Amino acid sequence: MTTKVVKALKYAGLFSAIFFTIISCEKEIESIGVNLVDNNNFNTNTLPTNVLTNTINVERVIANGLPQFLLGVYSDPEFGKLKASIVTQLSLPSVLDEYNYGDNYIIDSVIIDIPYQSTLDTVANGITDFSLDEIIGDQDVKFQLSVYELKTFLNNLDPEDPSKLAKYYSDKEFSRGETPFYSGDFKVNKTDTVAYIKRYMPDAETVYDIDTIKQADLSPSIKIPLDESIIQELFVNNVNDIDFSSTDGFQHDFRGLYIEVDELEDEESHLLSLDLTNAKMTIYYSNDEEEGADVDLNDNDVNGEGIVRVKQQYVFPFGTIKSNVLERDNSNSKASGLNRLYVQGAAGSIATIELVEIDENLADLQDNNWLITDANLIFYVDQTASSSIAPEQLFIYNYDDNEQLLDMMTEGLLALGGVLERDDADEPYRYVFKITDYISELLIEGEPLDLVTLGVKVYNSTDIPISVTDNTIKDFSWDPKGVVLYGHDESAGDKKIQLEISYTEIVSD
Repeated sequence: MTTKVVKALKYAGLFSAIFFTIISCEKEIESIGVNLVDNNNFNTNTLPTNVLTNTINVERVIANGLPQFLLGVYSDPEFGKLKASIVTQLSLPSVLDEYNYGDNYIIDSVIIDIPYQSTLDTVANGITDFSLDEIIGDQDVKFQLSVYELKTFLNNLDPEDPSKLAKYYSDKEFSRGETPFYSGDFKVNKTDTVAYIKRYMPDAETVYDIDTIKQADLSPSIKIPLDESIIQELFVNNVNDIDFSSTDGFQHDFRGLYIEVDELEDEESHLLSLDLTNAKMTIYYSNDEEEGADVDLNDNDVNGEGIVRVKQQYVFPFGTIKSNVLERDNSNSKASGLNRLYVQGAAGSIATIELVEIDENLADLQDNNWLITDANLIFYVDQTASSSIAPEQLFIYNYDDNEQLLDMMTEGLLALGGVLERDDADEPYRYVFKITDYISELLIEGEPLDLVTLGVKVYNSTDIPISVTDNTIKDFSWDPKGVVLYGHDESAGDKKIQLEISYTEIVSD
């Protein structure tokens, strides 16, 4: 039986033991507490333990299959510059009996629509006001945004092992077309709630109506207008070159979109996190149909002879495979050292911790039969750092084996800790991890847990195990925030990293 299997079974046993212990002991807990207090005296002490720390750069992370995708450019004096682009497949319209633009068609407009992550703040006098979420940097500084045809085929299965889904990493290079469908300056806009679509007569000059397109809840979205002539060339004129009869055929012939970003004169700019679930490309077009057909009530009679101008559209949702392309430039970032730890997500960096003095301290605990009541690993934020993008939560794990710590499996995320604490001035102050179960298990004679190097990373929701056997840390990281922490060097004074082991000594009367 492998070590990992043994550990998994041990975790499962601990889960069961804790669950049934809680149930069976609820009725007895009061009497147990009384007996202990009546018959013994307790001395509680803290055993400080030195550790060694280091910063390790993360070269790449899995960039597809994410709940969030990054877009934009952000430069930080501590962490350097990050550019985040997106590649995505397109899917066929959900209802597509026949792909046909009909008689006297004109493509009115082609729009990529990507909803912002937004919150409705107030509603007054029928006017909605939204705030945009998950954005770092200066929202008033523009970056360049361009859309190209993706030339790299996105395979759903791993070519080397077709029984597994394909993984696309953040440093993968994708090919794209040379001519952009769109290129222009971009900055976020919380009032971008409406698209106005001009509807044209067959002469392509006369506007017969203007449509107002908006979400039912009036929420804002990114709206990127694409070059209608290029889309017509690809999706209409060369329709025989693209298979519109099946999604597989379509995605093989038209491989998708490459939404690419670049900085302008100012690198500061901003970076936004997007849920692409409802992102889409819509081709709005008009054509002629005979009166009496199943047409829009707002359609116009063209010539009074029973021919009406009909508003039409094809909606191509973003496909199953979407991936981030993350480009990092750390040349202008400040260097980490013994006294500084850099922790940043999205192919940034992690901190490692070695419990170098633990053996001696554990020997003292074993020899004296002391009971560990708490073991807290405390990281203090370097408040002199230039960065202001501290994440709200960090995550600790077994770095050597890329596995969950015992406390995550037995106590859960809330008890494990790692949530950002702020000082009286509301400034980022520290992160505290409770690793009591892990340290306690090191004391067990005969079958102690292994002493391992610990890792600390920016927390993502995929870090939570979904079962008792789900022990491996997943290689996902889409939160670009980062924080500078004090390391183990003595120059940090009382803010150097600390492992505080609290124990209780029972003294008989």
